[in-house]
Formats: sequence, structure tokens, C-alpha cells
Amino acid sequence: MVKKSSTGALTKEHHQAQDDRYAKKYEYDYVIIGSGHSSLVVGSLLANAGHKVCMLEYHDVPGGYAHTFRAGDYHFCAQIHYTWNCGKGAKMYEFLKKLGLEKELTWNLYDPKGYDHMVMPDGKRVRIPYGWDNLAKNIDDAYPGQKEHVKKFTDIISRIREEFKHFPTRKISWWEIPLKLPKFWYMFKYRNSTLQDLFDKAGLSKEAQAVLAANAGDVGESPENLSVFTYIGLFGGYNTGAYYPTKHFKGYVEGLANAITKHDGCHIYYETEVTKVNTKEEQVTSIETKNGKTFTAKKGFICNMDPQAAAEKLIGIEKFPNTVKKQLDYTYSMTGMVLYLGLDDKIDLRDHGFGKFNIWHLTQWDMNKMWKEQADMNFEKPWFFISTPSLHTEDKSTTPEGCQIMEIASFMGYDQFKKAQDISYVEYTKLKMKQANRLLDLVEKYYVPNLRKHIVVKQIGTPTTNEDFCLAPKGNAYGANMTPDQMGLKRIKAKTPWNNFWWCNATSGYGGIAGTLHTGISLYKDLTGDMFIDEAALPTDEELIANLPSS
Repeated sequence: MVKKSSTGALTKEHHQAQDDRYAKKYEYDYVIIGSGHSSLVVGSLLANAGHKVCMLEYHDVPGGYAHTFRAGDYHFCAQIHYTWNCGKGAKMYEFLKKLGLEKELTWNLYDPKGYDHMVMPDGKRVRIPYGWDNLAKNIDDAYPGQKEHVKKFTDIISRIREEFKHFPTRKISWWEIPLKLPKFWYMFKYRNSTLQDLFDKAGLSKEAQAVLAANAGDVGESPENLSVFTYIGLFGGYNTGAYYPTKHFKGYVEGLANAITKHDGCHIYYETEVTKVNTKEEQVTSIETKNGKTFTAKKGFICNMDPQAAAEKLIGIEKFPNTVKKQLDYTYSMTGMVLYLGLDDKIDLRDHGFGKFNIWHLTQWDMNKMWKEQADMNFEKPWFFISTPSLHTEDKSTTPEGCQIMEIASFMGYDQFKKAQDISYVEYTKLKMKQANRLLDLVEKYYVPNLRKHIVVKQIGTPTTNEDFCLAPKGNAYGANMTPDQMGLKRIKAKTPWNNFWWCNATSGYGGIAGTLHTGISLYKDLTGDMFIDEAALPTDEELIANLPSS
């Protein structure tokens, strides 16, 4: 099944303009496959530095999972709901400052009293605030006796995050290991640990564990399988501030795309599917597209497409050395379903307990069991997520006047949707509607009675939707799965067997806006030597938290 529709962004005139541009035979320094967030980051930095950049995008809008699509008069971001690292002096701020966009592309802070609200099986709502002491207090208030255990848990997180910050980015020689090891002892100690291992180490109760693992879609795995490093990076990052773009992700993504195309000789080609990467010895020589175009680059090529898929479909897996083939044999992260709801002006979600925060709702305590059940499409007692992006900023450009958006998401297995899709569109639709109605039933039961009567627009994204529109194999959310055996030194890096071809995606780094921001900046530094961000000089977690408003 091919991509079913487009956003309508590309007209005949746009296509003709792209053809005319191609006919001028521009010479590019870098050609980039895909316009996901990490490639927008590296592409905008390269263009800003004076390099001629060409980006080839399969879809008709930029952004990958951060792209915005329109349904009626409502605009929805495909997959992204919030991020971190956006405070003054933090990495996002410094990146935008480098582009001269820090005053144009700004960020709104989620509610300091609780950026995530974890609703537990017993009905208690535990807010996740900024600052570890506040977190320990909130959990202990709900489930007495857990304060010291939470503190032990967060102390380990803080120690590892501090070691992360100072860990060398260059390769360490064997003789340096004895000298470096004491400084990074916790990283070494927990390198193969899961989140469940850390829960057990801290002696957390089942209730406290559930609160801390309720953000299931953020981390993309069950506690017993998730690398503790993934959790520490994400949960520790949000602890310093959870943010939403002032102009929605639509404004942010368009701002980065414009930061590329505003420079002479820098272009983005849309609805341009790459079909072949040509190689000769240690070089990539050109890239071919489905519409018969060939692109060359003087300095190199960057691939935002999933490495495993690109290796198999564009390059030929047989061209890779055996050691690299093993690296490319990774498993993918979770996928799921998202309901995008455009609501009428007769309902205000704030009257139903929503605001500048997200809600994670659990219907049973054991998150490991819940993950297994949902992978098998058992939705008797699931977790689900609710976000209300129209309440996260004062910008009202994504809805009709007085209207709001609600998005509901949960983990679901890819295989069942793919099987139904392969049988027939009718079978696929039946499965999709069954699961969508289950999620709507839960939201109506716990939050908004008669929600359905206020729905003006409803779009349903499934694992195969992710695959169709964003070329994400098996609909994966975060690239290669973030289990201990696919993290750290075991994870794919930017470098490839060809000296002018680099990976730049969630798998060659990490998923989410903050993860792919880091990936894009790192590749830019490697290509240019421009170390405009000194990791060690960035504000500490404590400094970022201290600068947040208390209410």
C-alpha cells in the first residue's frame, strides 16, 4: 500500500518550479536524503555556514515525524508533543542562536507544578514537576514511605547525567581507560542495566515504579527491556524543563526549512523519492530518484532515512562489510496508534482537567505485563496518553476560532495492522476503528463524557500509517530499539564504509526532538570542525531548574 494522500502542499506550479530548478544544474556541496528533524538541523547549520545544501524529501512537507498535516481547518503535528533542552543557554537555544532564530523560534514551558500528570489505577493523579526533591515529595504524598527510595533513584540519575556531560566524544585509547574509568564509574556500572534494574536497586514500590514508568510512549519500551541510559537522558532532560514551541511544531519545522532555502543555491525538493545510491570504491558518486533525476555532491551525502532500510533498498546490503552488516541487524523501537481530534467550540478541555501538561493513564500496575498485552493487541487494561496542543500555546493558528485539539495515543503492534492491510483495506479499517473506539471509550469514561459529539475532524494514525507517510520501517517511533544491547558503543554512528556518506537519523543517534537535535549538531561538528557548542560549558541541570518559574 502506497502513501494514500498528501497534504496538498505541492501544486503543479511547485512541481514545475522544482523541475526548472533541476534543469539549471546547480552544484551542491551536500545532498541530504530526507527532511526529518536531525537532517533539518545539520542542513540548516551547513547552509548557514555557506555550504550549498540540497534536500530530497519523499513527502510534500518537511519534518518527518515532526511534520504537520491538515484535516479540514485543523493542523496536527504527526508524532511530536513536547521536548526539553530549550531553556536559555541549553542546546536548543544555542542551536537557534547560531542560526539567528532564537528570538523567532521560541518555546513555552509546560506547567511547572506538573508537566506530565500520571493517572494511576487507583485513581490518584501524581504530577511530575521540575526538580527531584519536588518529584520525591509528590510521589511520597501519594504513596507514603517512598521519598527516600525516589531520592536514591534520582541520585543515580543525576550522577550518570553529570558523567554523560563530561564523557569524551572522541575515541579513547586503550591506555586511557584506567585513567578515565574512575570519572565515569556509574556509566560503566550501569551500562548494561535496564530501568527495571534501577527500580529494584532503589527499592521502589510497585506504585512508585508505575508513576516513574507511566511515560511509556516517551521511552518506547517496557522497564524490563529499556536501557537505563535512555530513561536517564529523557526523564532527566524533562526534569530541567518540558517545552512546546510557541508557534506549534508547524512553525518550528517551517522555520528550519526556511533557514535552508533562504540561502542562495540551497533547495528542498519535495515528493522526490530516492531509489538508488550509487557507489564506487570508497565514494558515493550520485543519488537517483524515482522521477528520473540524478544528484551529485562535491563534499558528500547525508542519509536521514533509516540505515537498515537504506542499506537494503538504496545501496545494497552486499556492499557493506560483515562488521557493519551485524550493526545493521537491529530491532526497531515501538510503534502505536494516534487519534487526532479536532473539536468544536462548544467544549473547553480545561473544564475537564486538561491544561499545559500531558496525561498518562494506567489501568494496571505492572507496566511490563501491560507492554506484553498491548503488543498482542490485548486492550483490556492498557496505558494511554492524552495531549492537548491547542492549550500549550496562545497561538491559535492550528484551529478554527474557539476550537481545540485533542490527541490520544497508545502502543500497538505493527504485525497485526500489516496483516490486516495485506488482506484488504476493509479488514485494515475494521481493526483501526475497533482500536480507535476502544481509546475513545476510555477517554469518555475517565475524562470527557460524550466526547464524540464534539468531534468535528477525526484522523487515525496507525503503525502502517507511519510506514506509508514517513518511511519508518514497521512504523517505529524512535529508530533502533533502545535496549542495552543497542545502546552506547553498540549503536550505529554517523560514519559509513564510504568516506563521503553519513547517517543522520534516530538510529545513528537517538529519537525525539532533543535526541535528533544532538545527532544533527554532532554531525555538523564532525563535517566542519565548528565546535560552536561546548558540551561541558552548557548549563548544569541545577542551573536550568533554578531559572524555571516556580508556578
